Amino acid sequence: SILEQMQKHVQPEGKSLLDVGCSYGGFMEAAAAAGFNVCGFDIVPQAIDFVKSHGMSAECCGQIRDFQGTNKTFDVITVLDANIYWPDQATELSDIHSRMNDGGLLVMRVVDKSWLATVGAGLQKLSPDRGQQLLKRAVNDHRFSMPIGSLLSLLKTTGFNVISASPKGAVHSDETSLLVKLSFGVGIALWQTMGVFFAPGAVVIAEKRS
Repeated sequence: SILEQMQKHVQPEGKSLLDVGCSYGGFMEAAAAAGFNVCGFDIVPQAIDFVKSHGMSAECCGQIRDFQGTNKTFDVITVLDANIYWPDQATELSDIHSRMNDGGLLVMRVVDKSWLATVGAGLQKLSPDRGQQLLKRAVNDHRFSMPIGSLLSLLKTTGFNVISASPKGAVHSDETSLLVKLSFGVGIALWQTMGVFFAPGAVVIAEKRS
């Protein structure tokens, strides 16, 4: 679904793509099959060894400023579920901006559970136990979650034009629970009709300004 959205804005053949937080290379493999020239990096050494064993270029590091695999800039940079581990969102986005060609695409799949935290905090007043359960689901195992509106504002101030942002296409897996799929469905409907964000995550596509 990410590739389908990307290809509405860029033709893969001959285009360079860097996957930030590439994990075991599943997206890189799909992007390469579509025609992109791919490379990636991740903080997990075993993942990088696996990616390399499948003939793709990858490097073990945690931030784009430390990526030494190539000094060139990229046509596309993807960040799928990786910004949750960044200690400084603004700095990392600025560094990504500097490694992109003018007009290049930044594609992010991001978590936004700020709305769930708000609901949980309010529910605590009526039912402390249930409110606490929602707050735990909002935090989950993620280090960081930025409200989608704040992220879009940050992208604009960092030098990007936001092309699209929507929960559509952000479901992680066909095996995702029915409840989570339902929340995405409701979130898509609310986003498209009222501009209200009420979903576990979103796909954001932005273009580097010249």
